[in-house]
Amino acid sequence: MRIFFLTNLYPPYVRGGAEYLGAQLVAELVRQGHQVAVLTAVPWQSVKRFGPERREEGGVQVYRFYPLNLYHYLTASKLLYPIRLLWQIVNLWNFHTSRVLKQVIAEVKPELVVSFNLMGLGFNVPRVIASFKLPHVHVLHDVQLLHPSGLFMWGATHRSVPMRIYQAITRWLFAPVTSVVSPSAWLLHEHQQGGFFPLARRRVLPNPVPPFLVTAHTKTTAKPLQFLYVGQFEVHKGVFWLVEALRAFKQRGFVLHLVAVGQKPRVGELKHEVEGDPRFQVHDLSSQGEIDALYQASHLTLVPSLCYENSPTTITKSLSAGTPVLAVNLGGIPELVIEGVTGWLYAPGDKQDFLRKLSWCLVHPAELLAAGLAGSRAFTERTLERYAHELAGSSVVEH
Repeated sequence: MRIFFLTNLYPPYVRGGAEYLGAQLVAELVRQGHQVAVLTAVPWQSVKRFGPERREEGGVQVYRFYPLNLYHYLTASKLLYPIRLLWQIVNLWNFHTSRVLKQVIAEVKPELVVSFNLMGLGFNVPRVIASFKLPHVHVLHDVQLLHPSGLFMWGATHRSVPMRIYQAITRWLFAPVTSVVSPSAWLLHEHQQGGFFPLARRRVLPNPVPPFLVTAHTKTTAKPLQFLYVGQFEVHKGVFWLVEALRAFKQRGFVLHLVAVGQKPRVGELKHEVEGDPRFQVHDLSSQGEIDALYQASHLTLVPSLCYENSPTTITKSLSAGTPVLAVNLGGIPELVIEGVTGWLYAPGDKQDFLRKLSWCLVHPAELLAAGLAGSRAFTERTLERYAHELAGSSVVEH
């Protein structure tokens, strides 16, 4: 089958787990015998980037271009609000992307279109695809259709009048999508509450889990225990909240490894925050293999987000590597963590609850090892092969 994959970011341009999953999905579809082409955005380099540049990358025809807008998606955090607002308006209907997309579709002649995040390419993409009468599976990864930031912060409202207007526009733009896949029931429910995808076939299809070779049996209960945070060094991910809580925590007997992924603009700031405290180690790793080794060597992974998460890759990677998690009870996270079996949940923003459960983990290392083994067995059927097969078959069912 000829499959056309659309995403705003594609390696080497990444920000989080969705981009890595997209690349893994494309590689698996090729392995299964499909012809796959990718259309994605790149940062500004020259006017030549306005047109799609095609290159073969690992058996995949990858088309890269710069969507005509004020800036590239990855640079948004550096700009002022008025500029970001104008960018969002252009992003709702990017005429340049329409032209490029029509050109590439005519060349690729796909039988199926699969889209991940479209923020930055243009939200008019589904309507362009519909004009070719192609089946279109859209995979939800965050709340970018409900809020232009792509974030629901804990404690903040996301049903304000401006957000309802924004949602009315995005709801109309994405109405032609024929099938919708969501990694979590929570995320799908949020969209259904907003009136999205009333005619599309809908399904909760959990993200695949990497086939780690579990090494939990090689860990010991000797102190210091190895704790791990993997994610963006941004306020909404809770990493600064986490460091603040642990700096005031008097107990020892652990080392927290802080690993930045995606963009890394605040690594220096976090290093300054933990300077002089031997309980913290800040890593600026670029190798996925090195990060995977930390997942396998750790006793506990911490997920302290201050925003509603959908299906954090760090949780599934940690559990599949035999490492339990202590995570905030928000969004789709409770769908991944079995309380007291594969990990523990704490109340959002509640430092006392968090530290109380962390203290318990510190004095029960044997239970951490047992929970890690339980977690490694929890996702044995959630393989990348099965995930790709179901997407390619568009085997979604009505909800």
